[in-house]
Amino acid sequence: MNLPHRYRLIIGYDGTDFHGWQHNEGFRTVQGELTQAAGVIVGGPVEVEGSSRTDAGVHALGHLVRIRLATEVDVYRFQHSLQGVSPRDIEVIDCVEAVSDWHPRFHAIGKRYLYRIWNSPRRPLFGERTCWWVRPELDCEKMQQASEGLIGRHDFAAYRSRSKQDRDDTVRTLHQISVLRHGSSVSIQVVGDGFLYRMVRNLVGVLVEVGRGLRDVDDPTRILASTDRQQAGFAAPAPGLFLMEVACRGEPIPQCLELPMTL
Repeated sequence: MNLPHRYRLIIGYDGTDFHGWQHNEGFRTVQGELTQAAGVIVGGPVEVEGSSRTDAGVHALGHLVRIRLATEVDVYRFQHSLQGVSPRDIEVIDCVEAVSDWHPRFHAIGKRYLYRIWNSPRRPLFGERTCWWVRPELDCEKMQQASEGLIGRHDFAAYRSRSKQDRDDTVRTLHQISVLRHGSSVSIQVVGDGFLYRMVRNLVGVLVEVGRGLRDVDDPTRILASTDRQQAGFAAPAPGLFLMEVACRGEPIPQCLELPMTL
């Protein structure tokens, strides 16, 4: 299929009612909705590719997307038309022309995720669509201390998905993990060169157990060294996770960098 015209988009979405990013026949996905919306606008074939294959229920504020079209479009009009046709839980933040060889996943050099926890005996006022409700009080200082041994380049096999044991090179570099509390809101920011499937949620799950006193402070590092997925326990729920930023070689800084670390 000849689709010579390429465009780089930054999108955000509420992942609650999506079965993840990637097209899946019979399910509502972000990729599927964007493909359908762009097809309505141009009246022809389109190809939509994303920087991350976010899981069902995961949200985004800075997901990089490439759309390939058969015909050239005005980027301003296309962005606003795409926003108008897309469902209300997808936001088209930016649209520019892309160089011919640019790919949002293969040219990515870093990603930033934010995980939101509501830490209180009281139910979160706006529900649990965008956070994980943890009732016991968390010791954020211990969680921060426990994360320090994870920084750097390591084999993160112990923090990969149980369902994808042998499909990826499991070596990644983590640049930063920050645990911050604002009242009842706890935010965990994770920055790295790339992440295994469900890696961030598995890391958060272990750190929360440290914060609850169910694990020792050195357990996350011990689990990392074991490369044994069984040691890491459960993954934190999807609704608390946000893809905040994807950085690519030669691309401008995404607009989501202007957002605060906490939501």
